[in-house]
Amino acid sequence: MSESLVETPALLLRALSDGEVAELRSTVREVVTAAGGPEVARGLEHTVDGIDYDVATWHTLSQDIGLAGLGLPEAVGGVGGLVELLAVSEELGRGIAAVPFLSSTVLAGQVLLRCGSAATESLTRIAAGEIATVAVADAAGRPALQGVGTLDSTLDDGSVRVSGHAPFVTDGASAVMLVVPVSSPEGIDLVLVDPTTSGAVRRPMTVLDFSRPQADLVLEGAAGTRLTTGGAGALAVREGLDVAALALAAEQLGGTQESFDRTIEYIKVRRQFNREIGSFQAIKHRVADALSLVEQSRSAVERATWDDVDAEQLAEAAAIASAWCSEAFVAVAAEMVQLHGGTGFTWEHDAHLFFRRARADAVLWGDATYHRERLARLRGW
Repeated sequence: MSESLVETPALLLRALSDGEVAELRSTVREVVTAAGGPEVARGLEHTVDGIDYDVATWHTLSQDIGLAGLGLPEAVGGVGGLVELLAVSEELGRGIAAVPFLSSTVLAGQVLLRCGSAATESLTRIAAGEIATVAVADAAGRPALQGVGTLDSTLDDGSVRVSGHAPFVTDGASAVMLVVPVSSPEGIDLVLVDPTTSGAVRRPMTVLDFSRPQADLVLEGAAGTRLTTGGAGALAVREGLDVAALALAAEQLGGTQESFDRTIEYIKVRRQFNREIGSFQAIKHRVADALSLVEQSRSAVERATWDDVDAEQLAEAAAIASAWCSEAFVAVAAEMVQLHGGTGFTWEHDAHLFFRRARADAVLWGDATYHRERLARLRGW
């Protein structure tokens, strides 16, 4: 199995036909809608018994449908490629699904995929639905490409001791596998840590978006298994983050589209002065601007799937999509609140859930300014 994993390309562009991708979209949308859609996120404001995600929906998506292995090699139980990852992410974003798909399947899966045979067992567990995540954010919430921990020592059995602090670990409280970038003499390497081991403490954080929990991780001599050597972890994190950033942009696109669609439906039926408010010229201008943001966001995401792309092109596509989609989602979600009038400001309405997700995602793994700066560096500006 390990040889097959190493020989498999890091990420296929496409594995399914257009018709199959459309069917996949429909299936995911039906599952999320049947589960309650954004209503589930509202119920996660106060977790019960430490459960901070939608367990039932994740079981259906990950095990019954098999989406936990999306974008991973067949050798570990995976299926699909980048096109399928982005399609599913968009549908999960439309329903603000409270599942660890982004952190486990996409981020952890893509980072581990670049670690060779040492990550085979972990990838197999991810494809089976177990939750993993990567401690990749620094104190400002940006990618900590210099590592978040240090190697203390190597034990007789080959494992290592790790110490460090990682804030804003997405799904960090529910993960059963933690991938930690650590500084080593050769550069950045990756260590797999069992979060229940002695020396590992994770504290759930109070977050704006109930559907995307985060935890503060502190490691004090925690035992772990080394996944890379020679500083190879830096490339694995950087390339894995590029795929995750595209998936996050696709989620934002889904949220932007749903915010727009709901607003259009509302202004068609809401009446003032004996007319539907959608007929007012001022409203038409605002929804036209919102539609422009939706369509340009879609173009930013889909440009990454037009042709086979190398790592450099994927990095540029990720930076462009991240910068554009984060700001577009915030703007359209805000319009959703405003154009729904008084009802849009109430707790019972879903508008605030989309706005919460938009604001939280806008700073996840770097804000728009960070991604524009990165794009400038990639293009040598």
